[in-house]
Amino acid sequence: MDELVVGVGTRAGIDPEVVWALVDDLRDGREVTAVVTSERKATEPAVLALAAYLGASLQVYADEELTGQPVAEPSERVTRLVGVPSVAEAAVLAAGAEVLARGRCPTATAVLGRRVVSLG
Repeated sequence: MDELVVGVGTRAGIDPEVVWALVDDLRDGREVTAVVTSERKATEPAVLALAAYLGASLQVYADEELTGQPVAEPSERVTRLVGVPSVAEAAVLAAGAEVLARGRCPTATAVLGRRVVSLG
């Protein structure tokens, strides 16, 4: 069985509707079971609002775990500002998912991923 997860990285204080629109474009009506991100984003209102909007769980990862992920699109800007080369894509990989699609706007990045969940 497959499930979809969405990784998000945002600037502080972003309007939740911006993140919703970005993620809605990626998921195209499909159900997302988890929002994944950096532990430093665990209390960010837009991230919490996204999880509630999707009816999804929130899973967070330590910077050390994110840094160790083999991201395809590392960001010099994110590395400089946050200290990790990726938040959204790295969180998807840390969640054990494969990257399906990416979306960006000036204040947020979202990455849609698929992970296989074994039954039993």
